[in-house]
Amino acid sequence: MERRIFEEHRKGGYAEVWHIAYPAVLTMISQTVMSFTDATMVGHLGAVELAGVGLAGTLVWGLYSFFNGLVNGVNTFVAQRYGARKHHLIGSITWQGIYFAMISGLILYFLSDQSGALFRLMGPAKDVQQIGSSYLRIRMRGGIFIILWMCFSAFLRGLGDTRTPLKITLLANVLNIIGDYALIFGKFGFPRLETQGAAIATISANAIGALIFFLVFISKKNEELYRTRSSWRPHPSEMGRLARVGAPIGLQWVLDMGGFIFFSSLIGRIGTPQLAASEATLRLMSLSFMPVYGLSIAATTLVGQYMGAQELRFAVKSGNSALRIGFGYTIIIAMLFIAIPDRLISLINADPRVVAIGRDILRLVAVFQVFDGIGIVSNGCLRGAGDTRWPMFIVVSYAWLMFVPLAYVGGFVLKGGALGAWGGATIYIVALGLTLFLRFRGGKWQSIKI
Repeated sequence: MERRIFEEHRKGGYAEVWHIAYPAVLTMISQTVMSFTDATMVGHLGAVELAGVGLAGTLVWGLYSFFNGLVNGVNTFVAQRYGARKHHLIGSITWQGIYFAMISGLILYFLSDQSGALFRLMGPAKDVQQIGSSYLRIRMRGGIFIILWMCFSAFLRGLGDTRTPLKITLLANVLNIIGDYALIFGKFGFPRLETQGAAIATISANAIGALIFFLVFISKKNEELYRTRSSWRPHPSEMGRLARVGAPIGLQWVLDMGGFIFFSSLIGRIGTPQLAASEATLRLMSLSFMPVYGLSIAATTLVGQYMGAQELRFAVKSGNSALRIGFGYTIIIAMLFIAIPDRLISLINADPRVVAIGRDILRLVAVFQVFDGIGIVSNGCLRGAGDTRWPMFIVVSYAWLMFVPLAYVGGFVLKGGALGAWGGATIYIVALGLTLFLRFRGGKWQSIKI
């Protein structure tokens, strides 16, 4: 009796959430370290190089976003089928995600020749365009690897296995950092390729990681438990179900990223130092939102598993636990951003102009990133239940009817420059975080069936 009471108390509590979350959080932190290291190495080449690669990085994730969101729907299905003990159906839904990933990679490859046109639309300085478009072309041609990576990660996380993705990510990140150093600066006998070397190092590390993920997926153990080898055939009905859950996630991500791409293009039109400061700030922001995204992964998994098991009260409890942990973490990061902004910005680029602009932006970020964390975790909870259409509508509406206009007004109409544009971003992120939180607290997601 006491054991059963203990198990009931543990379900959805801080310990269970953290047990799944901490490897995902470490995974996100390691990816943040990799991104930070990329930015730091490129930043040593100069402000133009940092601005070009930073803007290209925003563009490439915008282009990846729909496809990554589409295959991310695998997480919801795997978690709910695992919770419902329908293990024999898990391999099949993951294979449908693999097929979507392969199609997505081909689309990105053929679109890569348009990288120059995409950069011209963004409107930065000519030297920024030249550097950024070549980096973007290489990253797009290797896009299939990161989308497959996302699919296999979604499979494992749906099972509650966040440790394997952590191990693979750590290995890939080490390889990427070594590759960056060798190819950016021409070390260990490699040619000095500068920003192009950074792109080649990244896609090479992604390719190795995707291969390791695939070998784990088709392992004998996973075949016995989840039919990961024998359920390889395409199933249009399964693909349709996955698309109904995953496509809204993808549309949400791509149009939200589209807003940030437009935002970055506005900053780029203000000036190169402003763009470099903005990109440095975005890298530092990832210290906050990437670990919180790890918490949202745990929330997606646990909410999905308890929904599948028809234990709604523990699904709610899991979400609340994740939200409280995320809130505490973002408060600490906010204090750090307020206390030492100059030191943090100068880690990426020590140009006095960049540091001066970035200082004020980072203090503004400290205000809104707590709400950003609340929104990210709430969205993860909703995703676990299969509630993806309503959040898509809200995110897209807020991004294009609030974020983009306010950033333009703050930056250009009111002549606030980069800080004015970031003021518009602050209003958007605070409003979005609160809206997603209220959706989760309202409980309508509890009646959704996928």
